[in-house]
Amino acid sequence: MNDLNLRVAALKLCAHPKRFAELRDALVPLPERWSSAPYEYVKQFAAATSSAEQVLVVKDLFYKEHDDPDRTVQHFLADLLLASPLKHAVRNQLTKLFSDNALAKQAVNRRSKESLLAALRQSLSEMTASLVESASGASHDSFNDVFVSANACLQNFPFGREALGAEVHLFMPLLPMALERYWTDISDARLELSPTRRNELYLYVQNALRFQVSLLSEWSGDRWPVKHLQATDAVAQRVARHVDTPWDVRSIAGLLIGHLARSSGQFREYLDGCAKPQAERDLPVQMAALLVLQPADYTEHGPQALAILQLILAVAETESNVSNLLVYLSKHLFIYSKSLGELPAGQEAVQQRILAELQHFALQHISNATDSVRHMSSALFRQVLQHAQTSGQEELFQVVYCQFEGREASLNASCLALEQLVGVLGVDQALRQCPSLFDVIFPRFLGCEDSVDSLFKAMMISAHKTQPFAEWQKLWFGQLLAATRVQDKRRSAIEQLLTQAVQLEPQALAQVLLRNDDEDARLPLSSKLAAILSVRQLSERRQELLRELKQEVEQALLGLDDHTRLLALRFVVETPRPSDPLTQAEAEAIGLYLRHNANNPSAHLRQLGYGLLQKALKRIHLGLAEHQKRPTPVGNELLRLLTNLMVLLSRNLFPTANYGRRWLSLHLLRDCVDLCRRLHLSDVEQQLPPEALTNLEHCLGDSYEQNKLLAAQLLQKLQISSRLQPEKMMELLLSLRPPDSATGAFQLQVYCRAKEVETELPVQHEEVNCHEPRIYRALQWCLQHLREGLALAQQDLAEAAKLNPLYGLLFASRHLLQQLRLKELVREPCWRRYIQELVNLCLEVSRVVLPVVSSASPEGHLPETRDQELNQPLLSNVFSRRLQSEALQQLRTTPQMVLLCAWRSIKEVSLILGELVQRAPLEEEQEQGQDYLLASTQLEEIGELFLLLLAETKHRGAFEQAYVGFTLLCRRFWHSDAVRLNQLPDQWVNEAMAMVSGEEEQHQATRRLCSTRRSAGMPFMLQALICTELKLGTHATLHRCMRRLLEVCERRSPGAVAITARSHALNIMRALFRCSELAELVTEFVARGIQCALESLLRAEEWAERNCATLLLAALVVRVFGVERARLETGELHVRNRMTGRIFFTRYPQLFDYFHAGLQREAEQMDDGTTGGNTSSGKRRQTVQLEAMLLMLSRLYPSSLEGAESTLNLSEFVPFLLRICSSHDLMTRERAALVVANFVSQERALAEIKRTIVELKVLQLKLDDSFSLDANHCHGQLLLLLHLHRLARWTQPSLARLQLHTLSGLAEPFLRRDICLFSALLDVMVAIMEDAVEPGLVNDQLLEQLAAVYRLDHAEVYRRCQEQGISTRFYQIFCLHLHRLQGHVQGIVQHMVKDLTISNLPAALDELKVEFWLYILLQRSRTVAEPQLISDLDIEHFQFAADIRRYHDTLTPGQLRELEQLLYTSQEIQSCVLRMVTSPQRCWNLALVGRLAALQPLLQEPGLQLDEVINRCSAQTPLSSQQQPGLVLALKRLIRESGKLDTDHWLPLLDYALSLIDPIQPVYLRHQAVDLCDLLAGSQLAEHMTSNVEVMGRFMRLVLLLLLDEAEWVRHRAAQLVASSKFQRELGQELVTGERNILPSALIPEFLNLILTNLQKQGDDSTSFLQRLFQLIAEPFFPKDKTNEMDVDVDDVEVFDKQEINLYCESQLVLSEIVTTLNKRFLETNQAVIGLDLPIILV
Repeated sequence: MNDLNLRVAALKLCAHPKRFAELRDALVPLPERWSSAPYEYVKQFAAATSSAEQVLVVKDLFYKEHDDPDRTVQHFLADLLLASPLKHAVRNQLTKLFSDNALAKQAVNRRSKESLLAALRQSLSEMTASLVESASGASHDSFNDVFVSANACLQNFPFGREALGAEVHLFMPLLPMALERYWTDISDARLELSPTRRNELYLYVQNALRFQVSLLSEWSGDRWPVKHLQATDAVAQRVARHVDTPWDVRSIAGLLIGHLARSSGQFREYLDGCAKPQAERDLPVQMAALLVLQPADYTEHGPQALAILQLILAVAETESNVSNLLVYLSKHLFIYSKSLGELPAGQEAVQQRILAELQHFALQHISNATDSVRHMSSALFRQVLQHAQTSGQEELFQVVYCQFEGREASLNASCLALEQLVGVLGVDQALRQCPSLFDVIFPRFLGCEDSVDSLFKAMMISAHKTQPFAEWQKLWFGQLLAATRVQDKRRSAIEQLLTQAVQLEPQALAQVLLRNDDEDARLPLSSKLAAILSVRQLSERRQELLRELKQEVEQALLGLDDHTRLLALRFVVETPRPSDPLTQAEAEAIGLYLRHNANNPSAHLRQLGYGLLQKALKRIHLGLAEHQKRPTPVGNELLRLLTNLMVLLSRNLFPTANYGRRWLSLHLLRDCVDLCRRLHLSDVEQQLPPEALTNLEHCLGDSYEQNKLLAAQLLQKLQISSRLQPEKMMELLLSLRPPDSATGAFQLQVYCRAKEVETELPVQHEEVNCHEPRIYRALQWCLQHLREGLALAQQDLAEAAKLNPLYGLLFASRHLLQQLRLKELVREPCWRRYIQELVNLCLEVSRVVLPVVSSASPEGHLPETRDQELNQPLLSNVFSRRLQSEALQQLRTTPQMVLLCAWRSIKEVSLILGELVQRAPLEEEQEQGQDYLLASTQLEEIGELFLLLLAETKHRGAFEQAYVGFTLLCRRFWHSDAVRLNQLPDQWVNEAMAMVSGEEEQHQATRRLCSTRRSAGMPFMLQALICTELKLGTHATLHRCMRRLLEVCERRSPGAVAITARSHALNIMRALFRCSELAELVTEFVARGIQCALESLLRAEEWAERNCATLLLAALVVRVFGVERARLETGELHVRNRMTGRIFFTRYPQLFDYFHAGLQREAEQMDDGTTGGNTSSGKRRQTVQLEAMLLMLSRLYPSSLEGAESTLNLSEFVPFLLRICSSHDLMTRERAALVVANFVSQERALAEIKRTIVELKVLQLKLDDSFSLDANHCHGQLLLLLHLHRLARWTQPSLARLQLHTLSGLAEPFLRRDICLFSALLDVMVAIMEDAVEPGLVNDQLLEQLAAVYRLDHAEVYRRCQEQGISTRFYQIFCLHLHRLQGHVQGIVQHMVKDLTISNLPAALDELKVEFWLYILLQRSRTVAEPQLISDLDIEHFQFAADIRRYHDTLTPGQLRELEQLLYTSQEIQSCVLRMVTSPQRCWNLALVGRLAALQPLLQEPGLQLDEVINRCSAQTPLSSQQQPGLVLALKRLIRESGKLDTDHWLPLLDYALSLIDPIQPVYLRHQAVDLCDLLAGSQLAEHMTSNVEVMGRFMRLVLLLLLDEAEWVRHRAAQLVASSKFQRELGQELVTGERNILPSALIPEFLNLILTNLQKQGDDSTSFLQRLFQLIAEPFFPKDKTNEMDVDVDDVEVFDKQEINLYCESQLVLSEIVTTLNKRFLETNQAVIGLDLPIILV
């Protein structure tokens, strides 16, 4: 039945909803009667270890021949079928076997349908008989198991249906008996059922009712005894009318009542009763009356059906805000509408009225905020329209048209309704009836509203089927073309519609896309490309399109828009056939893209571009492969293009190339080299430029290891003879800097893989002819130095950490071993000896450095060193450069050096040993006599070392890397065929759990677990053991460990050992819950984990345990709600970090009982006045646990299905939370009030507001000097009002006015009693007043009451606030809102001028008034006064408080204009600002100083002179970063007003602008430098530049640095400025085209040419002029001189490579552009041109 199958939820398919997933995967237990059966097949089934094995046993049992004269096999299978959980694999298999298909597959007809049916009937009979025998003692679960299993026989199981029909009489007495028992327990308040148990009983009721309805639907009720039907009906009547019962249960109960009425012959009386007005609780019964109606019934009962429907819809009208009611109604009305298409003749009038009523409901809710209501209403509306079309009821269509044209509903609802109508009737009539579509709706809203876009798409597709193409193109495609030319449209939405249109008519619309002759019809290139690329037919004409669009494509490849650039590249490289050869034009476009886009710092764009360029290489590969088979001119051209591409990529690797350029160039060059190797194109590789290998060698020193690896691989393939020097490599390997050791290791790799070397390794070792001899010698060379370093470390670790820190040599050894196949080394004795020596040396190194990383404070550990070091100098920047050993010996050893040596050595040792165990042949896995690399004793030592490191190491870097090595070892052991090795991980798990739980004292003597640092490596040890087992397909270790850890936490044993054990257990669980490899496997333990964490917060006696519990809870919050995302502007959590209560408690139902009991306990203790502990610490622990509980609940919100299918509703917590709002803890009160507001509906919020107002009214009457005020309770009530107002707003104006009236009366008493209460009270009043933006909401009488609060003694308010440390800001915000509501702008200004400018005000008021003035005047300057002086970025920079922004938004446009003008011209404010600027007392508040500096230039008379401001810019005393924005604003205003600058102003201004664009400056100031540059260019700059080299050089440097800024939006803003026609005209460009958006890198040569061309025209090209100009321009891009670095005292210690401040700028490329341009312009006229040795020429 449709009404029963609409929502199929997993929980409803199983008798045990909490364990549904477990039951489906678990083994099916033997039925009880077969547990002791002697049959072999029973024992075989019981011995199965998985559900898959059980399925095989069942299949074999059914098909194979057995000696079974008594047919016990069939009975066993039938019992097994009914005992299996629903959807279990065994039940599914048995259902297939008990069928005609299975009987037909029998080789021998041993089984028949009759015998199988007999077995099923016997099983059903025995199942019901067991319940009857133990009826009084049978549990609810047993009854439910029987009903659910029997009901499944009706679901796609013909044999089961037939057997159930024969035995249906057995269930007749059971169903009413079970229903009565269920309902009795639910209704009995004395049982005190937990919420989850009550919800489970409701589910049982639903299952029983559903089973009863199914039986009545299958077989007539005539077979049922009347007493059983009457008993069932009595229970169903109570269930259907019980308002606390979930709607799903009530609906099935109502449906059962309808079926019983029809079966009992009382259907007429039943319908007559439903047609009379009834209470809302009777709604399920009325709804069911419509659902059970059959088409033939309308002849007699049509009027009753219409009356019932009208009553139902009347309830929906009055309760339109109850979401779960609307979900219920929309779902069932849709089901009901399906039956209206087959009404008998003569019922047209009834049908018409019914359809009209349904249409009215659907139109009301078609745009409902609840998804399920919206979708169901849309489906209902479409169903009604289809019935109306069939019956010819066109008046229903006119309703939709009239609603659309008359704007009677929202635009969203009207468009959705018209879209459904178009889907039924087509588009022609809609166009005739709705002329506003193309007059208003589409021109205005297309591309801006999703509903309009969806309507347009539906109508366009429908019209394409019926309209002639010319008419369709003009109407629909023309509208899209017009929309693309509107700037505020969403380009992506229009492009999607355009793509859809082109897919309908690809060939015909191609010419329209390409037409450029008509300016009005010209499309943006991104729109053209998006449409072309989406249609394969157009892609086949791509060469023609590419020629026609060549200029536009080139502009797009250099454009600022990322999307357009990628579309252009995709258009260039993608073809319908990958074998299409690459053309010259396409290669040129690819080269243009690589030159100007390879340096893009965006990883996302880099990956997308790389993927597209790989397609181009694929085309080259296929074309060259074809050329090798049949040589053609096209193939020769491809060879040339490939050569040019490789040359470009190799030159792209110049030394100062940024990471993006190096990454992309290395990857593409590797692909090109691989292509050449596959096609044997050695000639192409030989044509690489000379600098290619040099650039690749330089890349070996890259900061990123991935780039080092690619460079090393390329050098191995391209380099014939290595020029690397061994002594230089060893110097790098012995360096203190880890990046140097990595560089040395990769150089050694390249050296070893080279065919020839210039210098041999200085190895003092006998020549051995072995596999990979050069690598062997290199490893022996490293081993030799390792022995020396180890010997030194054993004597003096501090000295070794300085002179030979070991980790570089270990890294190089590991890196070289990774290049070898260890299985090939096992055959040679020399390699076996080396591996043994390396393992022994690694073990020795770990013993030497272990005391450092396992000490209590590794960061400060300094071993004993030589006495003479005490007087040696300490050079702080020793790690920032490479030093010779002689220089190192003169330096004092620091703890940082020792720690770096220790933990990096542990890292390398762990990785070496782990990789060896993973890859090397092991003794225990080899057959006797075979060679191996690692012996059993070594494996034991390695395993013990890892356990020791993970147990005792304190340094995070050390134990994290030990974890990596241990993971490799565990993975090898878990998968090992050697029994002893395979058992070791399980043994280690047992030992680890014993150590954690403190049960084995003997381990404490050998291993000391770290009780701090989050248990250090212990969680990593267990994580490695658990995660590596997952590859075996079993989770046994995970389940065993989690259960053991949870038991340790839940045991709550006393004593120090138990506390430490719980701390370790909490830390380990935290690591497991955070582990991404375990993913959903830990979900089943989440609920218990949360309970353990919360219990530890409450009951822990030590801070260590509470800290561990807090960390575990934080990890669980992330696991449940996702990684924290940025909060909304209102401070609320991101929707991705929240969850509906329905989903949360469906996943973790036991937490509902836990939270319910915890909140109830806290609420009762607050009512009793107890604190939950006898001490302050006990009180605090209770608060912490409650706060954590509220923190989790605050992430939940009610579902629209709340109360529809479950009783685990968030509203159950609200009564307790209301009482908790009176907590003694402030944070608890605030959190509880917030959670209440999240959990209640708007109706409930209004009711709570009314209740709170009544309490406050009563309090107001009682409040006198002798009354004892509960401040916590009052504060909680005020917080409730504040948060509930978010839901209520001014939906009931009278209630909002009553709140203001009541609160204003309490203001003065609260001020006398408690300033905190007064502050909270005004916060509520301000929140209400903020929303009072409509005129007339606040009357004069209420304003007078509010004014009484304003007339309170301000000085008294300030004094009390200062005593309690409370900001006075809240009171002034209230005063400002009061003046706004009074409508007197003069009053607002008077308040700010008089009340906020008096002396001796609190500092907070100074900040408030300056912030307020600044915000108002910034808004004025942005919109009215000085265009382009202020932008949204300026307003965002000052980070104005939310209350100021909200206050500004509440002002009417007239009030705002008047206020802005008054503030702008106020002399009092001007004098106040000037006084504050010069006041020395304000200097300590940097934020206030910065805002004052920005406020002053916004006044009408700022009192600023350009000379004075310029002098401040050039002063020697550096300005604070807070003052800089104001200084820039002053300069911008004064320069704009002056229009022309004096000669002596230029250099200071340019120097100041250059200081603003320093990379260490904030991005905002660098962006301001662009605006300053624009102003300078417009102040007759050209006149000064040609005559003053200093001005020209500084200006060119300024522009270049702006175009090369690291921040993308600064670069793009600068690029837009330089490419603008205004800027170019000001610099002397005569022929200026329109505005362009070009990448900054492409603008640099254009800008240089522009300036130098003008200089060339002036004729001032003397040698001194050019040299000075070059020096000024190029100075920032020259590398810093590091020759005197040793003499500079640097405070920063740079252990690792420090990134450049500007990661985007490529200085050598810029210098190349500068030199090229200078040489190009002045080479012929001046022989003394600039010449630099720059090995970079990009083609």
